[in-house]
Amino acid sequence: MLKHETNYTNMRLLSIFNPNFRIYIMRKLLLAIVSIAFLASCSTSNIAVKKNLIEVGIDLNTVVDDKVKVEVNPQKIKEESVVYQIPAIVPGTYVISDYGKFISDFKAYDYKGNELEVKKLDTNSWQVNNAKKLDKISYWVDDTFDTKEKHKIYVMAGTNIEEGKNFFLNLPGFIGYFKGKKELPYQINVSHPAHLYETSSLINKNTTKTDNTKDVFVASRYDEISDNPIMYAPLNNVSFTMNGIEVNFAVYSPNGVHSAKDMEADLKKMVKAQTNFLEGFATTDEYNILLYLFDPKVYKWNSFGALEHLSSTTVVYPESYSKKQLANGMINGTVSHEFFHIVTPLSVHSEEIHSFDFNKPNMSKHLWMYEGITEYFANLFQVNQGLISEQEFIDEMKSKITTSMRFDDAMSFTEMSKNILDPKYAKNYSNVYMKGALIGMCLDIILREESNGTYGVRNLMLDLSKKYGAKKAFKDDEIIDEIVKMTYPAVGEFFKNHVQGNTPINYNDFFAKTGIVSKVAEVNSRYFIDASNQPFISVNQKREIYFTKRTNTGLVALGVKEGDVLKKVNGEEITLQNANNIIVKTFGWKPGDKITMDVVRDGKNILLNGTAIVPKTKQKTLVVEDLPADNPKAKLRNAWLKG
Repeated sequence: MLKHETNYTNMRLLSIFNPNFRIYIMRKLLLAIVSIAFLASCSTSNIAVKKNLIEVGIDLNTVVDDKVKVEVNPQKIKEESVVYQIPAIVPGTYVISDYGKFISDFKAYDYKGNELEVKKLDTNSWQVNNAKKLDKISYWVDDTFDTKEKHKIYVMAGTNIEEGKNFFLNLPGFIGYFKGKKELPYQINVSHPAHLYETSSLINKNTTKTDNTKDVFVASRYDEISDNPIMYAPLNNVSFTMNGIEVNFAVYSPNGVHSAKDMEADLKKMVKAQTNFLEGFATTDEYNILLYLFDPKVYKWNSFGALEHLSSTTVVYPESYSKKQLANGMINGTVSHEFFHIVTPLSVHSEEIHSFDFNKPNMSKHLWMYEGITEYFANLFQVNQGLISEQEFIDEMKSKITTSMRFDDAMSFTEMSKNILDPKYAKNYSNVYMKGALIGMCLDIILREESNGTYGVRNLMLDLSKKYGAKKAFKDDEIIDEIVKMTYPAVGEFFKNHVQGNTPINYNDFFAKTGIVSKVAEVNSRYFIDASNQPFISVNQKREIYFTKRTNTGLVALGVKEGDVLKKVNGEEITLQNANNIIVKTFGWKPGDKITMDVVRDGKNILLNGTAIVPKTKQKTLVVEDLPADNPKAKLRNAWLKG
């Protein structure tokens, strides 16, 4: 949840040389499992109980050495010593982030202003002794966006401190909790420049905005803080209500390239289709999208995407993307995936997620559901609601099959999920967006076939959300048996063999049931990747980019030959660091555009000039058969994709 990153790895690294690269549909890289346990907590009325309130102050007006100061008042401490912790990991990232690396000058003070003894226990923990006298702690926070510190925090889970311009506050990077006191209510007082406005799903008590320099956010417990990012930026927002959900979209575009208003129509179209698809589900009253568009000339990031939260998402994408690329990739890809986390894990989740441990996490077995089903829905809703054709949907599934084969196809999905922090399993994480979605697809076909078309995965998730819901967690070891009891023995066999077990899935068997066949055909591609998102280029031992034996009509027409080392595209030097951004630019080439490539062939520099065409390549693909409406395969396919 995210994509959730994507990446990344637990969020998908969007690189042409990474098995997770996808044709302009760039989703999470990570994509992010959200901790939602606070829904079971006491109401926010408890926040008024001053003696139990943890009060936090963040001063965004005073930035020193690219850092801001945070002060925490825990009220009265009864213990002799207390430990303050900054998260080592946050829900949905599946990698140890160690936000404590960015905390410095940590100090504790008694009621007379004298310093108390502080012992740093590890990267993310500080022990304050003589804590009965503790009045407050203070520390400085550096951001992750422009740091030189080595870390594993993905940009969508990161932090930005840009004085007077932007503050991207994923709050685990700024605020921690006292060990054993995570359930206490919080009040966060933020001082900020008057020309910067907040966007967040946290409750803000400063509703009048007569003084836009101070905000007072309240949270019933720490999980609510970690799950509600805040972005401060100049006004570049749109808001609308769609099927009962108030959607707020805030954009930070450092060079003023993009406006929220320009993307409003595409966002509305997506939200309308998604909420129609989720009819009957308990969703949310409010959804906030915090979009940070980065300047590729400033940040050479090759991974980006979104991190899901309960009723919001943080999104990071290149500012250089066109409006169309943002609509296709960011809105219809990344944000649509994040929005579907409203179903799982919001409404359907295990005990491991319900009570998330930020410093010693116990991971769930069911990433096939949290990320796989979510990614499947993010594709299925588009064909179901008529946004794409059946063939386009199948093309996307074919792409996922191709990419999934570059991971360990015989690895148990439940075993991988449970041990996802182990490096052996972590390198296969991104397959949750590939094979995980394909697991959802196969389950859907099984359910539709067994029920004569009347019951599918969407029905299953709706029934599970009613059975459990936001406040009731399922037991990790029991949910698959529960699903089988609710459905059919064939579902149990599939889980046993292909989700819990290590038997690879024969996807052609499932497609054959629905009249989808494999054929060799000439299909459209891009100049650097084919229709299955497989590249025509690779990297040699010298870390140079070269053209492989596989090619397309566009490269042939330009005069590219196997083994040519690529140096420039339209006069722009290409490196491993900027290859992603340059290749994405070629997606915008239109027939008739003048294009050039500088290559080295047999030690000689050669300039290739030509005119852009729509490249084609022969490859094995899946084709939707044209069958009579009463054909059993056509009827099953229609129930699957349109039901």
